[in-house]
Amino acid sequence: VDRLSDPALLRHVTGTGAWLGAELRAMGERLGTVRDVRGTGFMWGVDVNVPAANVVAKALESGLLVITAGEHTLRLLPPLVATRDDLARGLQLLEAAIAAAARG
Repeated sequence: VDRLSDPALLRHVTGTGAWLGAELRAMGERLGTVRDVRGTGFMWGVDVNVPAANVVAKALESGLLVITAGEHTLRLLPPLVATRDDLARGLQLLEAAIAAAARG
C-alpha cells in the first residue's frame, strides 16, 4: 500500500497515462478501425470495428497480453511500473495485432 500511495508513482502513472492515451488515440486515427479510446492512467478501453477476440489472439501470437471487455472492446491494463519504452513496444504490437485482425 505504501508503494501505491508513493507520490512519485502517482506522478508517473498520471503523466505516462496521459501520454499513453494520446498514443492510443493517434494509433486509432492511423488505423481507421478504432471506434473509440477511453480511460485514464494505466486503464484503457479501445473499441475496434473487428471482433476483439480476434485482436486478442493476434496480440498473444506476438507476446502481448490484452483482454476483451465486450465483443468489440479491448481492455488494456499495463503494470503501473511500465516505462514509456515498455508501453511504446506494446503499442507497436497492439497496432500490428489490430491491423492483422482487420485484414482477417
